[in-house]
Amino acid sequence: SKLQWSTAISMMVFAWLFAAFWSVMPLLGWGEYDYEPLRTCCTLDYSKGDRNYITFLFALSIFNFMIPGFIMLTAYQSIHQKFKKSGHYKFNTGLPLKTLVICWGPYCLLCFYAAVENVMFISPKYRMIPAVIAKTVPTVDAFVYALGNENYRGGIWQFLTGQKIEKAEVDNKAK
Repeated sequence: SKLQWSTAISMMVFAWLFAAFWSVMPLLGWGEYDYEPLRTCCTLDYSKGDRNYITFLFALSIFNFMIPGFIMLTAYQSIHQKFKKSGHYKFNTGLPLKTLVICWGPYCLLCFYAAVENVMFISPKYRMIPAVIAKTVPTVDAFVYALGNENYRGGIWQFLTGQKIEKAEVDNKAK
């Protein structure tokens, strides 16, 4: 079934309100923002490790990492099962979840470590690496979806080279 405009707009509004809620909470006193180690932009202040930080971190992790990860896992498993039944594999269904874990995992580990131990002994350059990796997620996701889907991949190839990719016809007749 096709996605209706009202559903799409409702989902978009929910996503924006959800993001606004979690980004405003440190401004209202639950959690705290500070400069990143190299002073290029802001991030959560994980240098304190107090109860305020720990409660915000755990709530943030559950609602913004674990629940979305679980939803992605179940949704992509369902898509994989549908592909398996139809015999048409058009996309690596495990890749988006792996991308989420690989890109956000180091940042989450650093924040969780900061909840129990002082991370200030780690060089600012090394503390910056997980944040930089996490910020690459939109670009990595674009490549995952564009290059992981054969329809998009063919369109990108045609756009870049002007050549259309010829798909091999598969004979599915029973012998």
